[in-house]
Amino acid sequence: MAGQRHISGGDCIQIPWVRNPMKRLYPGIFSFHFRNLIYANGRNSSYLCFEVEGVQYHSPFTVSFHRGVFRNQVHENKSYHAEVCFLLWFKANKLSPGEHYHVTWFLSWSPCASCAEETANFLQQHRNVTLRVFTARLYYFWNPAFQQGLRKLHCLGAQLKVMSFHDFNYCWENFVYNRYMRFRCWKKVHKNYKFLSRWLKEVLSC
Repeated sequence: MAGQRHISGGDCIQIPWVRNPMKRLYPGIFSFHFRNLIYANGRNSSYLCFEVEGVQYHSPFTVSFHRGVFRNQVHENKSYHAEVCFLLWFKANKLSPGEHYHVTWFLSWSPCASCAEETANFLQQHRNVTLRVFTARLYYFWNPAFQQGLRKLHCLGAQLKVMSFHDFNYCWENFVYNRYMRFRCWKKVHKNYKFLSRWLKEVLSC
C-alpha cells in the first residue's frame, strides 16, 4: 500500500506507506532505548523524537509546529529506520516550498551510514530545511563508513551533538507519558556524555 501526493502539473508521486508519528513514549521504553551507554546490547530499535517549526520567509513568526516520535518500521519485508520514516512522513505531509523549517531530532542511535546518506540527500534537495541532531548513543562509531556519514551531514550544515542531561530531561518532559514525575537519570549519564562527546568531536574534525 502506498500513498500519493500531488505535485505541480497535476502528477502524482508514489510514497511508501509509513505510520503517522506517535505522540509520546512510555517511561520504560524511553529509559531503556535512550540510555546513553557506550556499548548497548539488545537495543535493536531506533527511536526519533522530533520537533518541526515552520516559519514563513521574511517573517519572524512561527506558522506551524509539530512534535512527535517515530521508531523503525517494517513494510513489505523492508526495514525503514526512524530517520527514513520521518523523512517520508515530512515530505508527504508537511514540507512546503513557501516555508522555512527548523527541524530538531533527538535520536536513540546516531544515523547509520545509509540513513546519513539519505538525510544528506534530503538536505541538499531542500535548502529551506535546517536540521539539529541530538543523539543518545553513537552507532558503530569506530566504523569509517558511519563516521563519514556523520561528517557529510555536518558539512551540509546539520548540527550534531550528543544528548546531555538537559536534553534527556527535555525529552522526558515533552516526549514521554511521564505522569508529572520528574526525570531520574541513570548511572554514568554525565561520564558517558563526556566520552561520547569527545568521540563525536574527533569524528567531525577528521
